[in-house]
Amino acid sequence: MNKTAPIYTEANNCQDCYKCIRQCPVKAIKVGLGMASIIEERCMYCGHCVTICPAKAKKVRNDISKAQAILRHSNNVVASIAPSYISEFPNISSTKIVKALKMLGFKAVSETALGAEVVSRETASYIKDKDSGVFISSACPSVVELICKYFPHLRDSIVPVHSPMLAHGKLIKEWYGDDVRTIFFGPCIAKKRESDDFSSIIDVALTFEDLKSWLEEEGVDFDLIPDTEDTFEPNVAHLGAIYPLDGGMVAGVAQNSDSNTAIFMNFSGPDAVRQTLHNIEGWDPRKKLFLELLACTGGCIHGPGTSEKDSTATKRYKIQTELFIRDAKAAAETPQIDISRSFISIYPVQKRQHAEADLTESLSAIGKLSSKDEINCGGCGYESCRDFAAALLDGRAERNMCASYMRKVAHDKATVLLQKIPSGILLVDENMKVIESNKSFAKMMGSEIEMIYEANPGLEGAAAAKLVPFHKLFSSVIATGNDILERDVRFDGKILKVSVFTVLKHKIVCGIMRDLINPEVRNDEIIKRTQKVIQENLETVQKIAYLLGENASKTESMLNTILEAYQIDESREG
Repeated sequence: MNKTAPIYTEANNCQDCYKCIRQCPVKAIKVGLGMASIIEERCMYCGHCVTICPAKAKKVRNDISKAQAILRHSNNVVASIAPSYISEFPNISSTKIVKALKMLGFKAVSETALGAEVVSRETASYIKDKDSGVFISSACPSVVELICKYFPHLRDSIVPVHSPMLAHGKLIKEWYGDDVRTIFFGPCIAKKRESDDFSSIIDVALTFEDLKSWLEEEGVDFDLIPDTEDTFEPNVAHLGAIYPLDGGMVAGVAQNSDSNTAIFMNFSGPDAVRQTLHNIEGWDPRKKLFLELLACTGGCIHGPGTSEKDSTATKRYKIQTELFIRDAKAAAETPQIDISRSFISIYPVQKRQHAEADLTESLSAIGKLSSKDEINCGGCGYESCRDFAAALLDGRAERNMCASYMRKVAHDKATVLLQKIPSGILLVDENMKVIESNKSFAKMMGSEIEMIYEANPGLEGAAAAKLVPFHKLFSSVIATGNDILERDVRFDGKILKVSVFTVLKHKIVCGIMRDLINPEVRNDEIIKRTQKVIQENLETVQKIAYLLGENASKTESMLNTILEAYQIDESREG
């Protein structure tokens, strides 16, 4: 468990449900030591595993204390707040948000959207200078991680400029000096990784959930903050404010581009993004093509660091309404800064190529002996049995993740144990049909039933009423739910000790039968009954010892003698 990573697993919470594997777009999960942990070098930091984990085992690194330490040691700290704050803090004015952040100790609060507008301008300029090609947005750090790690041949198609957060960080240094410390607030977990890699620009990246926790910890209540003249510095943003929407960046880049110079397309969500990246190689655009790709479906408004769960339509409405309110003329021109970057520091994932013989052996280890056994149920979290077999070879998975394999193992174990038990076992469903039985039961029921058992081992589906003379014991337990224990039953010259108990109330019952005519069972039964008499007698002694006196001691001695005799006799026979 690496708590220094942006996302980690709380080992004690993990329930081995494999939901994170099923949902992870890149299968950056390793199962081992009783938990599903994140594989750092494979992770794209989309944070989806955090939002879907039912046990809340996937955690986001808490950097609040780090931010608080920065505020304690510096009075030149600026907050950069992502434009999706509008949908995350609905019905709360920007002046109150600015005031709340200043109450935490920030010198000033500035909109990350200002950095977005610089990114739009520089992206449009970059595309304008090219004759043709596919150009992929660099705004989403999760998509950048995905491309560099899993589509490295497309890395050079990413527009080589910083994300809005980092561009804004550089603007803040222009405005407040090189000694300024910048703390970012937004909806994205991948920004934590980006901040780690560019700590000279952004000191700490916090999520909106972090911000809400921090405000609560400090007792800052928006309802108690009066409307003030506090505002974003040095000015408000305009088109950058719609960057968190799917298509928001396209609008900004298009505005800075000459008409009809490029085709603009936008896609959001891991599936749509991966499908797009898989198909790019087959495209041969005659025009320049710009792709805005966002890891979160619907855009940053649905980032994993948000807690407001309104619909996409509601969130879009709030942000677009805010854009109409803003005065485009009031947005001041931002200074010219260098926001160029490369992506060579993000290394591609080295995918192991497995020989067919190794895959076959791995499949055999989980009971997949032919293609018919490869049911591709997805219970393990992987899309196919072969993908799971490859994960086994990579050391990212364990055999017990395969539901069908474990079911077979459990069934085989149960069958072996069932057949080894000397007592007769019979499982019956609510329709009085046999679910399972063992050979000892068939022998007890007579030679005819034993012959049927040889033809149909287990007697599955047989009518219990035709097999068992005392079938009413089973139907009674099914109907009432009340167990019948240690009932003596006589039939066909046999004396059986029968117990019928509920496995699934009113649905499945199990009967255990012991033949008291069998010498081993008979001796054991005599010992048990003698022990019971001794126990009952001793209880009586405790209650009325003053009446029994020495007679109780003599009775106990006599019964113990009988008990010892049978035990000695039994040991000699053994």
